[in-house]
Amino acid sequence: MKKFLSLSLALILCVALSVPAFAANYTSYTWSDEYTTMKFDAAAVATETIKAWDYDSEEYTNQNVTMITVKPGSSVTVTGDSMFTLSELTEDGYGEDYMGAEIKTGAVDDIFTNFPAGALFVVEYGKTYIKLGGVDEQPTAPAQPTAPTQPTAPAQPEQPAAPVAAGSYTVKKGDTYGTIALNNYGTYGVWSELYKANKGVKLTEGATLVLPETLGKVARINAPAAASGETLYTVKAGDTLGAIAKATYGDVMKYKTIFERNADRLVNANTIYEGQVIVLPVK
Repeated sequence: MKKFLSLSLALILCVALSVPAFAANYTSYTWSDEYTTMKFDAAAVATETIKAWDYDSEEYTNQNVTMITVKPGSSVTVTGDSMFTLSELTEDGYGEDYMGAEIKTGAVDDIFTNFPAGALFVVEYGKTYIKLGGVDEQPTAPAQPTAPTQPTAPAQPEQPAAPVAAGSYTVKKGDTYGTIALNNYGTYGVWSELYKANKGVKLTEGATLVLPETLGKVARINAPAAASGETLYTVKAGDTLGAIAKATYGDVMKYKTIFERNADRLVNANTIYEGQVIVLPVK
């Protein structure tokens, strides 16, 4: 009898241990900092090890991070700044970053719709990331979109007929599809369309991209160009027009002059993005 009980307990223990490790325990969860609050109605928070690009050592390293896994079909409520960076999984690790990926209030599935499967939202570099749950199902997702897209190569005739592609762009070091879209269409929001228009060509320095006249409903804008005495400036993390004005002209209020000069690409004087190129008027 004791032997039977022992075997039974051993069997129960084996069954318990065989529960998949990815069975997340979803609960409501709130993440916030001084700029943003995100309330997830179903999320699981745990420490995970990912291989990602380290901007300090400039190489891919294994990093222990806080991973917020959101449940498919659940929702999120966002207040404050909703723009984040998205990190795409490459063969080396997480490192193809797209600035200006937005987390909007609504269904979490919609947040990831336009991005490659397995991509992570970067909440804090090297510290906190967000991913869509059900990762065991996700590998099948990329295969399905890819198959229909390539047979749809009848769409290629349209590209030669693309005087619509009136522009081209030579890739520079550090470019992403997000920053190229931002500087040539005024928004990060069309980076995925730009990616598709160029068949996902890898952004190696010197490569040439096609810039269609329109991407969806967004028209291409003129690349920033400095007239005599003006200079081009690439926005850095933490920049504001006021800080740029103070450093360039010694007067914070000159931010208005900078904004007016760049009204074709700036939505308002309070919103600029890392990687965005603006024109600084003559001093």
